[in-house]
Amino acid sequence: MIAQARMAAWGRLTRTHRGAIFVGVLGIICALSRVGLAAERYSADAIKAAYLYRFAGYVQWPGRQQPGSPFTIDVIGDTGVARELQRLLPDHPINGHPAGVQIIHRMDELGPAQMLYLGSGYTGDVRTALASIAGRPVLVVTDEGHGLDDGSMINFVETDERVRFEVSLTAAGRAGLNISSELLSVAARVQGGHFQSSAGCGSKLPHSEGEIECPRRLAALATKSRPAPR
Repeated sequence: MIAQARMAAWGRLTRTHRGAIFVGVLGIICALSRVGLAAERYSADAIKAAYLYRFAGYVQWPGRQQPGSPFTIDVIGDTGVARELQRLLPDHPINGHPAGVQIIHRMDELGPAQMLYLGSGYTGDVRTALASIAGRPVLVVTDEGHGLDDGSMINFVETDERVRFEVSLTAAGRAGLNISSELLSVAARVQGGHFQSSAGCGSKLPHSEGEIECPRRLAALATKSRPAPR
């Protein structure tokens, strides 16, 4: 009953209010990431899990998911992030659907998931893995040096001891996914489309303003170590 009430309340929020919640969560994520990478791996796992959870609210999948059907995130190569998602998702629906995580070890174990996270511990060839699911409407998130070049849609990067992310609109478009401009505006880099940039949220600002405004906008991405209920 509690979960259903939360889903109903989230559905009544306007897109502006949802955006404000996301921006609030992202600031804390950035603050935590600065400490987490310097201190302990657990914090970095929690930050990435929070990002994965929030990404889903700013991506549009083709078609319509059946009411009550689960939203599933499959994880390969990062049990730490998977554990954080297992703690987070039961009380936090995604787009009005009950959310869960599944740990898999090979691409042929991928079920009807909406999102796939290939963690830093994945030892297979990313390009080959993604080619095996080409055309499927699965949001692919990676954590490796050349993630976007290998076909990922969102890739985690570490800059200035912070966890950030970059986005490929080209890869997302091939899978029929539409990524919100609100998410693109706080990415470290956006590849493809008219949002293409090498500097992320500060790229449209004069250098001195960007040094202040970009961290401020990112430091609006998290208010708690866990995202607010949806």
